Amino acid sequence: MKKIVLASTLALFLCTAAVQAAPCAPDCDCGCKGKAPCKKECKCQKPPMTDEQKAEMQAKMEAKKAEFDKKLGLTDEQKTKAEEIRKEGFEKMKPVMEQIKTKKDEIKTIRENGDLTQAEAKTKIDALHKEIMELKTQAKEIRKQNMQDFEAILTDKQKKTLEKMKQEGRKEFAKKHKGKKMGGFDGRPMPPQHPEMRPDEAPTAVDETK
Repeated sequence: MKKIVLASTLALFLCTAAVQAAPCAPDCDCGCKGKAPCKKECKCQKPPMTDEQKAEMQAKMEAKKAEFDKKLGLTDEQKTKAEEIRKEGFEKMKPVMEQIKTKKDEIKTIRENGDLTQAEAKTKIDALHKEIMELKTQAKEIRKQNMQDFEAILTDKQKKTLEKMKQEGRKEFAKKHKGKKMGGFDGRPMPPQHPEMRPDEAPTAVDETK
């Protein structure tokens, strides 16, 4: 009986260890390159969102926008202009995010290509990583301009309120993500989000305004 219990315990331990030791996807940005178990909470390990989860996320975003409008005291005209700014930013962001996705797919293909030498693969991947960083810089500038355009439609009083909300948001974010890089407050207008981006990958819109 003891042997059976011991064997069962050992089997459970090995199964658990196998799950914990699962490597990240080869194209993950975590840096481990799929060669070893990653200690980070990688996005590549997360399962795709269900339609129900997407709907719930959308509802939460709409609730945040409504709360933001109320705190800032936006008029109907300002709300309309803010939505136009958001849509314009989205259209500018969309091709950039598509290019980033395409280049990440290229990196994945290169890593899975057994015909290339390690040196050849590294050269190609390094070049693609450089291009991705340049595209991310473009995305950052789009978000920065997006926020500047939004702030331009605000009154002086609303700008002061917005700045206070940013500071409160940063403090709250810092508490929840202590030790991690701070991304900023989720203010209006909502940052442009590419259709194929998961909600947790959506770019923040405020930290680049400083």
